[in-house]
Amino acid sequence: MNKTLLIIIMLMTSLAAPAQRKKARQKEQSLPNINPVEAINEYKFKDAENYLVLAIEQLQKKKQPTIHEEELLETARKGRIKLQATEQVLIIDSLVLPKAQVLNAIKISSECGSIHPLNTLIKDDKTNSSYFQNQLGDKRMYAMPNKQGKLRLMESLLIANEWSAPTPLKGFGEEENDNLNYPFMLTDGITMYFAAENGESIGGYDIFMTRYDADEQQFLVPDNIGMPFNSPANDYLYAIDEFNNLGYFVSDRNQPADSVCLYTFIPNDKRSIYNIDEIGEEKLRNLAKINSIKDTWSNTAVVKEARARLEETRSAKESKQQKRDFEFVLNDQRTCYTLSDFRNAEAKKKVQWWIETKKDLASRATELNRLRERYASAAENQKAQFAAQIRLNEEKFEQMQQDLHNQEKEIRRIELNP
Repeated sequence: MNKTLLIIIMLMTSLAAPAQRKKARQKEQSLPNINPVEAINEYKFKDAENYLVLAIEQLQKKKQPTIHEEELLETARKGRIKLQATEQVLIIDSLVLPKAQVLNAIKISSECGSIHPLNTLIKDDKTNSSYFQNQLGDKRMYAMPNKQGKLRLMESLLIANEWSAPTPLKGFGEEENDNLNYPFMLTDGITMYFAAENGESIGGYDIFMTRYDADEQQFLVPDNIGMPFNSPANDYLYAIDEFNNLGYFVSDRNQPADSVCLYTFIPNDKRSIYNIDEIGEEKLRNLAKINSIKDTWSNTAVVKEARARLEETRSAKESKQQKRDFEFVLNDQRTCYTLSDFRNAEAKKKVQWWIETKKDLASRATELNRLRERYASAAENQKAQFAAQIRLNEEKFEQMQQDLHNQEKEIRRIELNP
């Protein structure tokens, strides 16, 4: 009797097993009908994240590789976080053009430095990249490949009328897969923007910001500046014209191959982000993607003034006839390029002092660079002596910069209010 019962139980169990497996398969959650790559490009990061978490679980159960899905999941997670912190920026203009022509369209005041095609400096460069030269004309910054073929940021200094061999900027690691490019330094000589293709990028190149630590003689850990400047596409060449209060950045988002969009915006004094609870996620996505620059125009009067400044800079740069010994911005309507452009005699005298001080400042900067180089190669028992000289020169340099700034304000006051 017991034997018969055992046979019946075994038979029932064997018949039930296929049904249980079928039931388990039916219970397995099906994947949503979305393409995660398209969802990321549409800034629907949460949808992509939910899909990829489920897809990875199912692939792991089947013992199949998940590397591609895990990389996409990391991108989706970074995108979701950065979307929540999208900065409020007034974007006043957008211009689509071939990538090779973008440098010709960026018009910044000479007082803020200059940007040039890298192939004018390095003849065999084929990257359509750029180099930055500071306003004093004694420092150049650009990217060069290391031994692994990855781009690293370099600088070259003008010493005794000769450019030094390029040396790597200090503070940047040698991560094998990182590419760093398109540097731009603000007039403070401390704040630098650049593009990086690394583990902190949302996709392709992203724009980062860092500052120079004079005490440590190196740049600090850079920060990704977030959306709307960065996207799942390539975003780079961020530049600020501090004298005209205009900013530029380049992106190939939603563009055909070899084309980019040059965006012009008004730089913020303080960073402020959109409130998703007030505007909703769909509008936030559109602002982060820059679906329409007009969507960012929260203050049309400010935008109108900025667009007028932009048009003036374009017209000024296109004019080839005017002689230019220097560039001195008096206000939004007047810029002087020679002494004869000034109407007030006292202002002219002060401009002459301003010109000489700028030359002295350039010489002081060269001396500082020379001392820093000697400090870097000096023996330990000599470093203290060089450090003291560097500090004294830095203090003098900062004082001269302040004096120059004060003189500029005085020149404007005298010339505009005689």
